[in-house]
Amino acid sequence: MDYQFRFWHSLLNPSKLAFVLDQEEYTLKGYRSRLFLIFGFTILLYILRDVWGMGTAGLTYLNAANLQEEYIISRYMSLIGAALLGLLWFLFHYYLIPFCLSILTDLSFKAISKIQIFVIASILVEKLIVFIVFTMVGYTAQTSFLSLGPISAYFIEDSFFNYFFNQLTIATAATVVIQYLFLSKWEEDSKGLLLAKIIAVQIFFALVTAGISILPLYDYFSKVVGL
Repeated sequence: MDYQFRFWHSLLNPSKLAFVLDQEEYTLKGYRSRLFLIFGFTILLYILRDVWGMGTAGLTYLNAANLQEEYIISRYMSLIGAALLGLLWFLFHYYLIPFCLSILTDLSFKAISKIQIFVIASILVEKLIVFIVFTMVGYTAQTSFLSLGPISAYFIEDSFFNYFFNQLTIATAATVVIQYLFLSKWEEDSKGLLLAKIIAVQIFFALVTAGISILPLYDYFSKVVGL
C-alpha cells in the first residue's frame, strides 16, 4: 500500500504517519524527494555561510599579507570543508541520533530516522534565521541569539558551559517535541521515561559538542579548513 508523504500534513498528523511507519506493507511516496531537497538545502546553506565569511576569520591574515595565491587556495579548501561539514551534520542527525534513540528505546531505527526529516528541517530554519540576521548586521557572534548561550555568557565566565548552553536552542526544544510526538505513538510503557531519554540524548551531544569546541584540535582544524 502507498502513503503519500506530505511534509506539513504528516508533521501535523503524527498519529497517521506513525501508524504507516509501523506497518511494513506501506510505502512512503514522495518522501525521498523531500529528503533530498532538504539535504541539498543543507549543503547550500553551509556553502553560503562559508562564502559570506562565517568561520573564515582565520584566513584574513593571508589576504592582508597579500598572499593571494595561498588565500585563494585556502578559500577553496574552506568551501570544500564547509560542504563536507554540511554532509556530516546531515548524516549525524539522520543516522546517528536515530541509532542512539533506537538503542535507548528499543524502537525501530528505520522509523525513527524517517521522522528526522522534520527535526533537520526545524534546525535548518533556525540556522537560516541566524545566518540572515548575521548578514544584516554585518558580523557574527560565537553564541546564537536563539540559544541559552548569551544568557550563560552573561552569568558564567566558563567557555565549556557557554558552548554547552549555546547548543540548547529553540530548535532543540522543537526537536524534543517532534521526537516525542512520534515516538510516543510507538511506546507502550512509560512515556515519561521516553521523554527523559530523548532529552538525555540532546544533553549528551550538547556536552560532547561543548567539549570539542574548547579543544585546541578544534581550533587548529578550524584555521586549516576555515570552518
